[in-house]
Amino acid sequence: MSRLTASGLVSGYEDMMILHGVSVIVEDGEIVTIIGPNGAGKSTLMKTLFGLLPAIEGSIRFGDLDTTALPPDRLVRLGFAYVPQVANVFPSLTVRENLELGGFVLRENLSRRFDRVFDLFPALRTRKRTRVGNMSGGERQMVAMGRALMLDPRLLMLDEPTAALAPNLAAEIFEQIMAINERGISVLIVEQNAKESLRLSDRGYVLAGGCNRFDGAGMELLENEDIGKLYLGG
Repeated sequence: MSRLTASGLVSGYEDMMILHGVSVIVEDGEIVTIIGPNGAGKSTLMKTLFGLLPAIEGSIRFGDLDTTALPPDRLVRLGFAYVPQVANVFPSLTVRENLELGGFVLRENLSRRFDRVFDLFPALRTRKRTRVGNMSGGERQMVAMGRALMLDPRLLMLDEPTAALAPNLAAEIFEQIMAINERGISVLIVEQNAKESLRLSDRGYVLAGGCNRFDGAGMELLENEDIGKLYLGG
């Protein structure tokens, strides 16, 4: 069964439509990567899926539910989690406080949920009282992802999770994405580090000019000469 099905999405801003009929499917348990040049509509698509921008046309389904017009707070309760590229942590708060905010709707002791996050991101366990603003970019990204996982989502959407990270830190983030997926969480990624992201993905989509350009298995896209020349640097 499809975890997420978006069909014919038209979306954007008051003075400009960015998406022109984009369709994306994420099956249960998949990792799916979206790539494309700057301005292709990748981040706009993520914001539309998460209810931050309205879908002017088209539909979004999460499992059997039509979620096209639902706001983010409803989507979170259904099992969506979204980590934007920027402003995805609270720098003045500690690691633990950031994670607590991730579980804000829960009326239960969060200790087991903390432990699950720290098992995925061991580096955070010893720094849980550290202010996030004093941490490295890679550690902040771990906090952002950990906060999103506090509600045990069924779908995790990541917008540029390795942006501005050194290669070794980017590789670590990709390893953690695979570990998250192994826990049964579907993952949708927008990523400029297209080659590495496609290697770990079940499937991928290429957007250009706000439209679907290519789609297929991750390795098929990676080995496609046309895609390589246009979007993967040769």
